[in-house]
Amino acid sequence: MNELSQLFYLHGIGYEFTKYTGEQIFFSEDTRKRALQCCGVDTNNYNKIAQLNYKLDVEPWMQLLPNVSLIEQTDFYLKVKIDDRQLSQTASVSVEQLGIECEFTNLDDLIITGEYHFNGVRYIEITLSLPSIPTGYYHADIRVGEQHASTEIWSVPERVFQVEDTKKTGLSVQLYTLKNNERLGIGDFSDLLTLVDLCCEQNMDYILLNPLHLLFCNMPERASPYSPNSRALLNPLYISINLCEDSKNNAELAKIMQSNEVTSLLNKCGQFINYEDVSCVKYKLFKALYNHFELTASKPRRDAFNTFCDKHQPTLQTIDSQTPLFDYYLQWQAHFQLGLCQERSKKGGMAIGLINDLAVGCAGDGVEFKSQRSLFADNASVGAPPDPWAEGGQDWGLPALNPQSLAHNNYSFYRSLIRENMQNVGGLRIDHVMAIRRLWWCFENNGQRDGCYIYYPFEHLLAILKIESHINQSIVIGEDLGIVPPEVKHALSSSGIFSNSLFYFEKQNDGDFLPLHELPPQCLLMIANHDVPPFTGWWQHDDIAIKQQYHLIDDEQSTQITNQRVDEKTRLLRFINATANLTLTIHSDAKSVYRALSQCLAGSDSRLFALQIDDLDEQKYPVNIPGTDKEYPNWRRVLTHTCEEIFANNATLLAAIDSIRKG
Repeated sequence: MNELSQLFYLHGIGYEFTKYTGEQIFFSEDTRKRALQCCGVDTNNYNKIAQLNYKLDVEPWMQLLPNVSLIEQTDFYLKVKIDDRQLSQTASVSVEQLGIECEFTNLDDLIITGEYHFNGVRYIEITLSLPSIPTGYYHADIRVGEQHASTEIWSVPERVFQVEDTKKTGLSVQLYTLKNNERLGIGDFSDLLTLVDLCCEQNMDYILLNPLHLLFCNMPERASPYSPNSRALLNPLYISINLCEDSKNNAELAKIMQSNEVTSLLNKCGQFINYEDVSCVKYKLFKALYNHFELTASKPRRDAFNTFCDKHQPTLQTIDSQTPLFDYYLQWQAHFQLGLCQERSKKGGMAIGLINDLAVGCAGDGVEFKSQRSLFADNASVGAPPDPWAEGGQDWGLPALNPQSLAHNNYSFYRSLIRENMQNVGGLRIDHVMAIRRLWWCFENNGQRDGCYIYYPFEHLLAILKIESHINQSIVIGEDLGIVPPEVKHALSSSGIFSNSLFYFEKQNDGDFLPLHELPPQCLLMIANHDVPPFTGWWQHDDIAIKQQYHLIDDEQSTQITNQRVDEKTRLLRFINATANLTLTIHSDAKSVYRALSQCLAGSDSRLFALQIDDLDEQKYPVNIPGTDKEYPNWRRVLTHTCEEIFANNATLLAAIDSIRKG
């Protein structure tokens, strides 16, 4: 192996991958060099390449311990690297936080788990058996003879946090789409409280939310929750004015509520959210809330605010603002109201409660990127290789994290990101979970679009998910749609992480849908999500008509897609009729087919089954059309009915599904 090839390997630059067709694709050296250059490596400086190889390959063997030491709770072994001439010396380990002091006098008797030869010296890795250590992160000191080192021990449970092993039913919802009881144009935490109560009445176990990440208040039309300003901060537009204590006896607020601007918004009931209008009005109301807090807040409330700011200081200080205390106040209120919703869900009997959603990346001009700039690669964005739904591959335009930089400060960035997104919820869905193992990078190479896979410190990122899930009592769902390496599927399954299955894509090799008994048990099963048409629209071909309406496809493409859709529907009917012993036909109405399909899938062994509120509302318009930005109003479509009306209209179906799942 030459030095450049060695650096490709050590730096996580991929060599090949298996395409969805089964074809093995190899990346050219030129492509791999460009990926290294995005990581700040001068691929023409061979002295620098040699230095990096030494740092990544040799240097770790010269140190007793790395900065982070993973200790699996199956054995509690601490792995230490020594020169084999040190086997005659004694070793000691101290973990002061836990009162642990261990002595090892016979290093010769210890298990050797690795070796490395350099300059005629044999270095070995030995395992020191430690007592049981609780889940978490701990500072440890070690001595071997006269050599001393420190490390941060991560005590890693075998699996992520688990709930009772029974079938769970829930609802998936894009929060902003809910009909707003306050009539301010966007679904908020008050509407979520209402939805929680309705779900509890139907014995549901969870509500899966869209990412609640901070977007851009100065550019409110940037509405995608999957291209956020910051993934560690919440979107204030979800704050309910009426739920806020500072709305009481607030003369300034009352005056603004009587203004023409607010009155106009209150009287609007369009199909799509006007974020400019909503943001303008809500931020004026927020200012009135904050002013009231400043003038009238009691000492306990001020203390609560200060405690929140202290707890979340590293995240809050990333906010780029002329009025930081106002923005901190909004984050406080958003956290408080989200917490109210989770508390209500648990009191109402939900096994899990709210499930948050973590986007795969952040916007390249947002506060997350700017505050962590040194962690990101240069001129590289993340996306996906060619697949059946995007033959040209995808570039999501989100900046790529440099895998080598992630280890900075003992992975503090990723730890904080996961911890913040597990606050006030009972579960976390991780969008494109394959990113903890590898990500497809997109970059320009000699004036042409290029890309390859980059590998990440999988073992450490998975360990963080396991630890944080237990600390925060949160289940973990990994969205694993697309090309997933076998080792990722195995690791997620053995770690107790739920996979995510869309029934639309669960097919056999011949194109027929999988039989019910073959649907995976350790998964979140859904008929559809935000990236595919709602069921009614799909059955009635409304999504095809919408694409024509917005000039996304031409007449010839429409005919081709329609013919494919008819075939898909025929296969779906074959699945439903065989599973439920029904006689539905291609002429059956969408509602009847949806209800039959939902009850079929409720009978699967999948531990998590989610209905989509858009489907219960019989929506025709998709909430998002992948591959579009300005062409279609993505992330803006609201529901037609209130939550109460939707549940009343589907009471029989919901009761039937509850009976099937609990039976």
